[in-house]
Amino acid sequence: MTSKMLFKSLAIAMVTLFSFSTMQAQEAAPVKRVKPASQERLEAQEAKAGDDLDQALKLTPEQKVAFKKADDAYKSKAAAAKDAKKEDQQRLREERIRAKKAVLTPEQTKKYDEILAQREARRNQKKGEKSASKAEMKEKKAENKSTKKTGNKQ
Repeated sequence: MTSKMLFKSLAIAMVTLFSFSTMQAQEAAPVKRVKPASQERLEAQEAKAGDDLDQALKLTPEQKVAFKKADDAYKSKAAAAKDAKKEDQQRLREERIRAKKAVLTPEQTKKYDEILAQREARRNQKKGEKSASKAEMKEKKAENKSTKKTGNKQ
């Protein structure tokens, strides 16, 4: 008889736990991973988040300075890590190319160099197109903003 009660209690506990977890999942807002449009926008978001923390935690002026110092240190370390990562990736690419060239004949090496040059040219062309597209989008946004401002004044 006690095993039946234990089984019922366990079943009720599992149903309750499952119900609670599904309710929490429904309430949670979906996480949106949107890349900021500009560095200024990112900095504005960070400043707002910092202000929200200041208010929520009721930070003293000394604590605010310490938080700012920690943020600045993190940013500089993150930038250095990003640069180091780029350098490491470049070094690894060069190492891979050398290893491949080591097994090629002189004719194959020449052809391989040509292929790599073509790829690099295409990559640079795509970068240029992407930059031009970004500039065009910025121009359109600025144009839309000015149109909205003049439209609101009328």
